[in-house]
Amino acid sequence: MKTIASIVLILLLPLRLADKGDCLTCSQQDKDYYCAQNTLAMNFRLCMDVTEVPSMLWKSFLIDMKAQYGEGSEEYQSNFPDFKLWEQLFPGLTSSELSRKFFNEEVFDLMPIIGVSFEQVQHFLNWRKDFFQKELDNMDPDMRANFPENFKFRLPTNKEWARIRFMTQEKRMMKRLDKVASGNMKFFKLKKNDLLLNSYKVGHIYKNKHELVGLYNLFDNVAEMTSEKGLAMGGSWKEKNDASVWTNEYSYEGAQPWLGFRCIFEIVK
Repeated sequence: MKTIASIVLILLLPLRLADKGDCLTCSQQDKDYYCAQNTLAMNFRLCMDVTEVPSMLWKSFLIDMKAQYGEGSEEYQSNFPDFKLWEQLFPGLTSSELSRKFFNEEVFDLMPIIGVSFEQVQHFLNWRKDFFQKELDNMDPDMRANFPENFKFRLPTNKEWARIRFMTQEKRMMKRLDKVASGNMKFFKLKKNDLLLNSYKVGHIYKNKHELVGLYNLFDNVAEMTSEKGLAMGGSWKEKNDASVWTNEYSYEGAQPWLGFRCIFEIVK
């Protein structure tokens, strides 16, 4: 099984300088910093995930919880996806079969994580911060200086999500995004993944790239949680946003088979 350390999802990109109106705290920052892996700059202090958070990253989260706290721990077992909900995406497979494939195979690694609750996502965000901090602590000091001292991962607000539309990328960046996506699809042997490719509901995280902003699957794969519990943005296989309306909002209660998320990487200092 591929571990998170072997994942090709690495995009170390300098943040772009924001307009003064975009960032209330920019005047407090003395230099540009790099974004976290798999994120692009929104402004001087915020970066957004290029894709929905994939199942492979959630699996790495669970593996780490198991290693830290034990197989019988609440920290580990309480953060399992609801595989019963996954049955709606893959008819003919039971929740136990889906769980086995999730943990023991790579078939779902490039699928956005679904069937997780708002509360579980908060645990994941804390873990992602800690995991990235460990990476930074092991860096050469000169490289470490390119990243912020303090940062956090969180869900976007609905207004921040709607402002994705202003993240227009240059052609050079679009080509780099294509190269990373192609490398990851090859690395995880997506062409041989009949189960995911033949799903008429959920698709892989690189299925549709927006032609201007460069982010993937903004309107038609899974809707995306915001920092307000019960409020999602974008669109999903269940309720597509065919008109690509950036401000569309969707309500939800608990984990859903059509609901995922992408993270904000926020520079605090």
